[in-house]
Amino acid sequence: MKRISAISCLLFLFLFAGMSCEETVLEPTFTVGKEINVRLNQPYTSADGHHSIRLTEINDSRCPEGLMCIWQGEVTIKGEWFTDGRRSTFEIHSVIRDQQQQPDGYTIQIVDAKPYPKAGSGSKPEELTITLLIRIQDH
Repeated sequence: MKRISAISCLLFLFLFAGMSCEETVLEPTFTVGKEINVRLNQPYTSADGHHSIRLTEINDSRCPEGLMCIWQGEVTIKGEWFTDGRRSTFEIHSVIRDQQQQPDGYTIQIVDAKPYPKAGSGSKPEELTITLLIRIQDH
């Protein structure tokens, strides 16, 4: 009886421990004009099937929490954008906007990148989740 009670207690603890973790939802589809969470080397396709995006490189030079930096740093992404099978490449910066290379007819904006770097712990690009906003370019 004590064994069943102990097992029930452990299962209960694991259930609540798992519920407390924050997890970013990654959907394989996106809608132009709405935010999307993406990861390195994962393909994402628009809901209408006309567009797809894939990040090929992520560079995170943001100043880690707990450090004093001269510059705040930034997140830079490179990737591929496909419209009806036509491929173009892009390079987007979260801060230095004049160095960006946008796909024809669209703008991609970095909204967020998680997790934020912490002093003393190195993060890998494949561990980052980038929130993007993809819009049709105004002419």
